[in-house]
Amino acid sequence: MSTVLNCPLTIKMRKGYSEGEDVAHTLIPKVAAWGASGVTIHGRTREQRYSKLADWTYIKQCSDIASTCDQPIQVVGNGDVYSWQQHVAAIENEDGTPSNVATTYVARGALLKPWIFTEIKERRDWDISASERLDLIKKFARD
Repeated sequence: MSTVLNCPLTIKMRKGYSEGEDVAHTLIPKVAAWGASGVTIHGRTREQRYSKLADWTYIKQCSDIASTCDQPIQVVGNGDVYSWQQHVAAIENEDGTPSNVATTYVARGALLKPWIFTEIKERRDWDISASERLDLIKKFARD
């Protein structure tokens, strides 16, 4: 696909299908060899659904593998990003240095807090009032 596209090829995958049988890390070198520019990794298996927290340690391990491929690719981490602090924790190592995770893929967090992107951009909590929330919905519906 990457040879016929006019845009970068990206792939999204989960850790694996069954709990305890993670396979994403084994697929990343293949995905890179196939010409993908990036991969989004959801930190849970299909079987886990939302019953457990996303495994960010595993996502970071996968991003380390992706950075050492013959054709390095970017990794976007996905799962349980509900605040700017969780976003920062995902893209940094415990000592505060940058990890190989390029960024986060915010999903359910944006459904709960559509303003999470402002919080991430400005690295601050934004506790908006009910009227501000309604104004956001009105603007979204209007635009």
